[in-house]
Amino acid sequence: MMNLDISPKAVKPLSYLEMDDLETQEKVISLGKKLVSSLQQKDPDQVTTWMINYLSEQIERAKDGACEQAKKDCFETILQLWESHSTFPNGTRPFESFESISKALDSLNPESHIPRYYHQRDSNEPKNLDESDNWVEIAKRIDGTARTLITFMFEQAVLVSSSEETKEWINTLAGTIKSNEVNFILRFHAEKEPDEIENRVKNLTKRINNLEAFERLSKSIRHSLNEELRNLK
Repeated sequence: MMNLDISPKAVKPLSYLEMDDLETQEKVISLGKKLVSSLQQKDPDQVTTWMINYLSEQIERAKDGACEQAKKDCFETILQLWESHSTFPNGTRPFESFESISKALDSLNPESHIPRYYHQRDSNEPKNLDESDNWVEIAKRIDGTARTLITFMFEQAVLVSSSEETKEWINTLAGTIKSNEVNFILRFHAEKEPDEIENRVKNLTKRINNLEAFERLSKSIRHSLNEELRNLK
């Protein structure tokens, strides 16, 4: 059950919208309708049912040429409801299929330049490498390769989680509210400009080269593991 007070007195504007802009008004109304439709997808509890009815009534009042205050109350209610969309029941949350991806990204952060497992030593240290240092260098390369693989897997996860419903939400939100979820999805999924395509090609080529280098390294590591196993036997 969602615990949300969206009575007119409790609602505060989340951003300043051009209320005289008819296009903006239509977009906000469309967002309200989309929220109502989303909440109706599962059997709603009593509070959710009240919320659906309350918002539907406000939308009708705003559409029927009601006073400016009625329109303002409607828009602010829609914006307030969107602010709380992460508390919607399971099966009704916008972009719900991306939640696990986002949480994993927060934890793993594959785009960070800081190694996940290995932290670079002071660059002022002597650079005369012995055999142990060579193994450390291998560890650094594996760390970079792991990040390459993780980033690719997240990109694929976003692609397979996208649907017509995802596109509808993105289009509905366009021109109304800044959404971190939309930015997150478009970061992986947006149609790219020519210069972005060129950078993408360079990044993909670099990833492939890293993986090929890792394949060569893995053979060396496997050889060492097999050698140790033979010695133990």
